[in-house]
Amino acid sequence: MDFRRIEVIFLIVFFSLDIFLFLSFRNSQQLVSSTSTNTSTVTEMRKRNISFGSLDTKSGNAYYLGSQPDESLAQNLQKLRDQKINYEDVNHMVSSTLDDPIAVTDANRKTVMNNFVKKESNILFGKHYKYAPQLSTNSQMVYIETGSLGDVYDKTAQLIFSISDDEVVGYTQTYVKKLIVLHEKQPIKSEKDVITNLYANSEIPNNSKISYANLAYTKLLEAKDSTIYIPVWFVTIKNKDSKVSATKKVNAFTGNIIKSSTNGDNYSAQ
Repeated sequence: MDFRRIEVIFLIVFFSLDIFLFLSFRNSQQLVSSTSTNTSTVTEMRKRNISFGSLDTKSGNAYYLGSQPDESLAQNLQKLRDQKINYEDVNHMVSSTLDDPIAVTDANRKTVMNNFVKKESNILFGKHYKYAPQLSTNSQMVYIETGSLGDVYDKTAQLIFSISDDEVVGYTQTYVKKLIVLHEKQPIKSEKDVITNLYANSEIPNNSKISYANLAYTKLLEAKDSTIYIPVWFVTIKNKDSKVSATKKVNAFTGNIIKSSTNGDNYSAQ
């Protein structure tokens, strides 16, 4: 790998990121100054029948991460058994149809598929993935790539099983071999800051429940075949009457609400 070339690419990218961070910093000042009202906001949320667990007040730290495409999946396809495989060079994606569909129920599908994922002849690099109920639906089970730097909620690093008539019939898989730290760690917004800010911006309706609030990396941009990831809070809110869920996304560095996905993906939760 040409590390000099990678270094030059990331320097160009970070020139743009510096401008982005400066503008985001200015926009985030109001959020910082409002933290003193968080306690009263939490009380008001409960009065409006908004349910949630204990909110973490720890800010923590995160990174800008980068990756480059590689052929790890393509180079290991021969290890897979009992499935029909197609590999897409452009997206570096494996598409599979299982020879024998796997029967599952709502109660056992996590256990059954966790065992399936562990076997290398079933799924390549399966130990690097974990089940993400926040991103899954009745017809799809989503596994996300995870590692020492954190989870990745992004189409570039996911394993998605398709379910039809209570059977897992196939999957698609993408994989990031290595995430590179591009910048020293920076402070991020706490879970409590993010959720109270969502409420203050009318993003959490009355009579609802916060089902999930997870921090993960997702794609910010692509530059010269390199992908840049930022930390994002994924907050899933379920309406108690309609049972419909929606996932809000918040930039963990700035606290700004992301109105549309940074990578064009629309995530839904059951």
